[in-house]
Amino acid sequence: MLTASRSWVRRDPPADVVAELEHEGRYGALAARLLALRGVQGAQQAESWLAKRLSDLHKPHLMAGMPVAAKRFAQAIAGRERILIHGDYDVDGSTAAALLAWFVRACAHEAVVWIPHRRIDGYGLSEASLEAVKAHQAQLMITVDCGIADGGWAQRIEQATGCTVVITDHHLPQGGLPQCTAVCNPNRPDCTYPDKALAGVGVAWKLAWATAVELAGAERLPQPLREFLLDALALVAVGTVADCAALTGENRILVHHGLGALARTANPGLRALLEQARLEGQIAAGEVGWRLGPLLNASGRVGSAMANIRLLTAPDAASARVELDAIVAENEERKRLTQLLTADLIAEAESGAARSRASLVFAGEGWHPGVVGIVASRLVEQFGKPAAVIAINEGVGKGSLRSVPSVHLGHALDACRPFLLKGGGHAMAAGLTIDPARVVDFSAAFEQHVAERVPAGSHALTTGYDAEAALAELDQEFFRQLETMGPFGVGNAEPVVQVRQATFVSRPKPFGRDGDHLRGALTDAGGGMREFLAWRAGKHIAAFSSTGVRFDLLVRPEAGRWRGELQPRLVFVDGKSV
Repeated sequence: MLTASRSWVRRDPPADVVAELEHEGRYGALAARLLALRGVQGAQQAESWLAKRLSDLHKPHLMAGMPVAAKRFAQAIAGRERILIHGDYDVDGSTAAALLAWFVRACAHEAVVWIPHRRIDGYGLSEASLEAVKAHQAQLMITVDCGIADGGWAQRIEQATGCTVVITDHHLPQGGLPQCTAVCNPNRPDCTYPDKALAGVGVAWKLAWATAVELAGAERLPQPLREFLLDALALVAVGTVADCAALTGENRILVHHGLGALARTANPGLRALLEQARLEGQIAAGEVGWRLGPLLNASGRVGSAMANIRLLTAPDAASARVELDAIVAENEERKRLTQLLTADLIAEAESGAARSRASLVFAGEGWHPGVVGIVASRLVEQFGKPAAVIAINEGVGKGSLRSVPSVHLGHALDACRPFLLKGGGHAMAAGLTIDPARVVDFSAAFEQHVAERVPAGSHALTTGYDAEAALAELDQEFFRQLETMGPFGVGNAEPVVQVRQATFVSRPKPFGRDGDHLRGALTDAGGGMREFLAWRAGKHIAAFSSTGVRFDLLVRPEAGRWRGELQPRLVFVDGKSV
């Protein structure tokens, strides 16, 4: 007997939008419904949304601060000045820093990359940043994926060293902007740049583009610089997906073309990563998020993210392999630490006062600060509540927060600001630094803020789906249309459809090393037939193997390819015997 793990909720788009897409856009009924659910408003917008043209990207000079930053960057490259790229220790920061380092190299010059150590130096600009500028005698420092909440360090660095500071970031500003030569951030209050969702690596790529135009003296770039920007989209895709940036607007275009660039990349570090993850041919955004992202995140979480820079800027395959082997070992340690802390906190959240709270806040002495973000994400997945996990070491608490759509963490941290030493981030993910003595006060303020915004009973976990469909509707034409709707990820979720009264043509077969996955052929009353896959479905083998049983299933249609051929399949999400 198969029982649904959660209640199912259908998402319904405006009927008139679906009708317009179906009749004027000539999309099938199911495809039209999926497009409407993703905010596509008509046939003309659908054509542009599906095309994902590079020519639809906004010119970088539209971003406040970009013209000044690009001119100064070009001047430093042309004048062979000492350039320091100041990164952040996550994947977004690592890929952004590597991208600018490769750009400088493509311009026949060299830059130094420096990333602070998470446990020793902390996040963003600090005393360590000033010392790095001095040590490298930098004449230009460019930050990537950090610096908008600079605490006055940008101005201090310029005044103390004479080094020009250019900030590139995408996090929400806190108070006034850094006082330095240029600040490039689509989310700065006075910036009219049309797309606010770029990741840090996206902003860095825009700076490279703008600087290339400065160096060329024309919008039309020389072939080597044009080819560099196209190849560098591989790094943009990895950083954007790993940072969970919304795959809408420009990110959708950048990641689409970036995944193609990643598949054919000659970057030794990226090639080593692909081989380690056993990825070849067409690469999906989800594979970047689940298989490449954790590897690159491990360095910044457990060790030093400079390992990522050595990997991503490695000159040859042998050097890349050495760096990757060390990263793989750190990833194993990261997984071990994550599993231990996750199990402890889930057990704690399921008992006592935590069960009745609208939010979850946990703090502990000696926890590894590099895994608290992953653990917070697991708590949100498990309980549907905003969560903060704080690691206390040497008298300072450093925490990560993850949220649900109804609670904007930027606003939540503003409400809790009196109890924090520092804090900032995105709507769904943020970080904080706190005096351990104020954790209780922060927890109360965070709980009050969340409780005011989360309706009673909304913590009940549900599984949403987009439509009901007969298997005959899931034909080759539908899967061709589905293929153009990617890349899928945050902000453009993979579609989920309900198939009613489905049966297996023959008994499904286990596969995989432990026989924990299932493969079979589904049919329904309409006579359609599709391949069905269920990952990690060991507990469902008996139910699916029962003779003559029908199922209502939630499945995720996937338009995979093998040697260029379309390979449609349905992946199990949830189900129940009927």
